[in-house]
Amino acid sequence: MSSSHEHHVKEAEDGPDQSSVREPVEPDQEIPEPENGPIPPWLIGLIGFGIFWAGAYLFSFSGGFSADVFDFQPKFGAAGGGAKGAPDPKVVGKALFSANCITCHQATGLGVPGQYPPLAGSEVELGDATNQLIAIVLKGLQGPVVVEGKPFNNAMQAWEGQYTDSQLAAILTYVRSDWGNNAPPITADMVKQIRAEFKDRKEQWTWPEVQKIPPKNLTAGAAAPPAGQQKPAAPASGGQPPAPSAQPPAPSAQPSAQPAAQSQPPAPSPAAAQ
Repeated sequence: MSSSHEHHVKEAEDGPDQSSVREPVEPDQEIPEPENGPIPPWLIGLIGFGIFWAGAYLFSFSGGFSADVFDFQPKFGAAGGGAKGAPDPKVVGKALFSANCITCHQATGLGVPGQYPPLAGSEVELGDATNQLIAIVLKGLQGPVVVEGKPFNNAMQAWEGQYTDSQLAAILTYVRSDWGNNAPPITADMVKQIRAEFKDRKEQWTWPEVQKIPPKNLTAGAAAPPAGQQKPAAPASGGQPPAPSAQPPAPSAQPSAQPAAQSQPPAPSPAAAQ
């Protein structure tokens, strides 16, 4: 085999492999980077929904970002041991009020002029018609209303679906005892009674409709007992029988002493002797 033939065979074997594997690369040539496409719309929507949900959650459960709203009680250590009493309705009511009602009626209880009526010194909050007050909180109120001689016109939502009887009672108890208010507390049984009375109503009240409800003072039973009923409590503290039972022997002894004094005529006898 000639040398020329061997040269052609070697080119046939080496040529295609080198052309297919090796490519000329310039020293200053940049390697292309992957392209960044636009953000998908669904991802933008998801992020926006998460931000909206976080804001709504903080607005509803932040308590106005007030440090005195929360009643923190540790569940460990010496402070958390032992039996715990029932929570103070005023403390619970303040926390619930700060979570939802403070936006309209304000932290001072003075409301917003022309829109939301005040709670401080309000005849609606402190009046004897407590059944009307509970009915308003349960079903809500809309339209014009006059409180403390001033007109207001807005709407209050119904809270019967969001709060239990005890929670609504705590809110009303707090409202009736803060900002200088001093009215008897509202109990869960009172709220339960009014809830059952108007369970079929689906719409908000108007002020004329509220005034047509026969007023009832549900807190009248919580008043102090009359003065005449406080006397039996005195003997109970000493464990002794009533005082009237110990007095009959005295009258029985007096008649016997009086005849003895009358049976002695010495007093008139000296006068007669003179």
